[in-house]
Amino acid sequence: MATRGLPLPLRNALAALAIAALEDDAAVAALEWVVRPAGEPPASARRWLADVHLVEPRGATLLAVHAPHAHAAAAHAARALRAAAAHRALAPPLSGNPITAAVRRAAALWGERLFFEVHEVLETVWKTAAGEPRQALQGVIQIAVAYHHLAHGNLRGARTLMTEGRDRLESVPASALPPLDLRALIEATAPWAAALGARGPLPHDPPALTLAG
Repeated sequence: MATRGLPLPLRNALAALAIAALEDDAAVAALEWVVRPAGEPPASARRWLADVHLVEPRGATLLAVHAPHAHAAAAHAARALRAAAAHRALAPPLSGNPITAAVRRAAALWGERLFFEVHEVLETVWKTAAGEPRQALQGVIQIAVAYHHLAHGNLRGARTLMTEGRDRLESVPASALPPLDLRALIEATAPWAAALGARGPLPHDPPALTLAG
């Protein structure tokens, strides 16, 4: 599953759009333009595109530094749009708990293998969490980063973080991070941990991040 990564400025710009698009229609419009950057961006998208330095403030094309990666950027943006659609299709959360909201966002991003974005979303709430939720968040973040490493061929980093992340999840109750099904994640990642530990063939697709209920 290893692929060549995007340059960091482009990766970070697309990540910002992907996360914002979960709730922001203008960010969705910006991603749609990245998928098909023909002509001037719509007015609703222009500010986002300029703010994340994908275009000049009045530009109609990707910045020259990003142009060689336009195809990869379009593919990434398409995945982000699917994640946004999946998130918006969920029923509204029953509580305003910021950790619950972050987990729901992360699940949609995870479903499109946007593991860097998963890390960014969960780290925001991890910084202020405490106790078992903090441990569980760190475990999920570590597993997400393990898959990010795998996507870019870093088997050693993936092996370490997969082990550490699963150990953290094993150390907390299954109910530590609602609405996430922690037991399901531990079980689903077991074949990956075993394959990484044995340095053998890896399963084909990363598991889903399953929401309980």
